[in-house]
Amino acid sequence: MTRCISALALCLSASVISLPAWAGRPLQTEDAGILEAASCEIEGASADTTASDNTDNTTSLQLGCGVGFNTQLALATSRDRMSGESGNGLRLGGKTGLWRGEGDNAPALTFAYGVGWSKAAEASWLRTGTTINLVYSRAALDHLTLHVNLGHARDEVAGQGTTTWGLALEHAGFGSIAPMAEIFGDERDRWWNFGLRFTAVPEKAFIDFSYGRQINADNARLLTVGFKVAF
Repeated sequence: MTRCISALALCLSASVISLPAWAGRPLQTEDAGILEAASCEIEGASADTTASDNTDNTTSLQLGCGVGFNTQLALATSRDRMSGESGNGLRLGGKTGLWRGEGDNAPALTFAYGVGWSKAAEASWLRTGTTINLVYSRAALDHLTLHVNLGHARDEVAGQGTTTWGLALEHAGFGSIAPMAEIFGDERDRWWNFGLRFTAVPEKAFIDFSYGRQINADNARLLTVGFKVAF
């Protein structure tokens, strides 16, 4: 985990910087899809990260919209609570399509990017870091889509950078329920994660869940629940 800020152990970088966060829920691995111009999505989530009997809860809300030029932008806010302390986070990010093949299930390559800020109680806002990420998606087997991420994240608090990566398989769904799985991490941390997405209203409203574990020594647990509304 990155260096924490004051007594709050403000490791918002774990949810905003180190991981390819704010991806299409409930995956941490980003997908190459781009929202069409004037199309928007609201995503909300609550995530509990538990390690050594300590639980860090992060709630987040994000608005993303297609802005044309094969680009979408998103603004997200978050609140982090740990050991009785709390802090706020803010992130501005986006994706721009670089290349897409022909056909409905064509492969695609996208460039994703973001910058994050955080604020502990009674402290000033400071920039926690920046991320860049190459994202590749393509149909794999019947009803499966493969997502591959390779990027770089810089933690401005610790003054260090790291290579980030992710590999995910997403199923088109058995009826209204779509399962998915992934591995992701950086040079220090590696995780596996399983998720389910439930379609409440086709192409409009979704509910999702995920459960993941850290592979290395800390063996932390990650549990999330969230929603998405498209309009």
